[in-house]
Amino acid sequence: MLLWHLGVAAVITYVSLGRRRIDYRFVLAGAIAPDFVDGVLRLAVPDNSSGRYLAHSLLAVVAVAIAILVLTSGKRRLAAFGLAVGWLLHLVGDGMWNSPQTFLWPAFGSAFSSSPAEPYSWDLLTSPLSHLSTWGAEAVGAACLAWFYVAFRLGSEGRLRRFLSDGYLRP
Repeated sequence: MLLWHLGVAAVITYVSLGRRRIDYRFVLAGAIAPDFVDGVLRLAVPDNSSGRYLAHSLLAVVAVAIAILVLTSGKRRLAAFGLAVGWLLHLVGDGMWNSPQTFLWPAFGSAFSSSPAEPYSWDLLTSPLSHLSTWGAEAVGAACLAWFYVAFRLGSEGRLRRFLSDGYLRP
């Protein structure tokens, strides 16, 4: 669920922190990072059918946040910390507390939870009516992103280009 994670991360960040000097590019990148990282890991660990591995654990978010705090400073740290914020919001969007074996890994052993599985498969396209909740969540995410596009007038006067260059939402 790409749009779901992007939309939820943008809305929760905006509702909780507003337009402060937050680089939303990092928040959005963090919102999809766990699926990307675990997708790469899935190539190396094909026996787990859930598709959720290390990147969907609380340990991964803490490690990313600590790395950002140790390796960066000043404005770069503030911007990059959005990556950890988006990553954590991805776990919220996935409801990872329902899979404590993965969410709290390695507290319950070295294995990852086998359910609930990531909703990515060809089955989404071949039988979409079986996955209405996934498509509904994508629609909600798309609506959230559309609201941002309209509310911050990203379609006018080069505002989208400015947002892509610095990540800030302007009134």
